[in-house]
Amino acid sequence: MKMMLVVLAAAAIAAAGCNSSADDVTTTAAAGDDGAVSVQNFAFSPGTITVAAGTEVTWTNNETGVAHTTTSDDDVWNSGALQPGDDFTVTFADPGTFTYFCSIHPSMTATIVVEG
Repeated sequence: MKMMLVVLAAAAIAAAGCNSSADDVTTTAAAGDDGAVSVQNFAFSPGTITVAAGTEVTWTNNETGVAHTTTSDDDVWNSGALQPGDDFTVTFADPGTFTYFCSIHPSMTATIVVEG
C-alpha cells in the first residue's frame, strides 16, 4: 500500500510539472452528449475531441480580455470573434475529421473527429 501511494504521488508530481499542450488531450463524448471545448490560455482544450455523428460541439471563450474565433480549415464554419464569455455551437451530422484554428491567433489549432 505504501509503495502504491509513493507511485501515485510521483505520478502526480510528474504530471504537475508536465507542459503538455491541448493537442495531447483527447475527449470522447457519447452519442447524444454535447462536446465542450474551452478556449483559454491561447489554446483549445481539448485539442482533439471525438464525438458521435449528430453531436453538438460548443466552444466557450474562457479567456480574460481576449477575443478568439473557431474557424474550420475547410470553410465549414466560422464563429466570428468570440468575446470573453461568448460561446458558439456547431452540430456535426456527418462522420469525418475536421481541423480548425483561431483566425486571430493562427497558431491555435485543434481537431474534431466525428464517428458514424
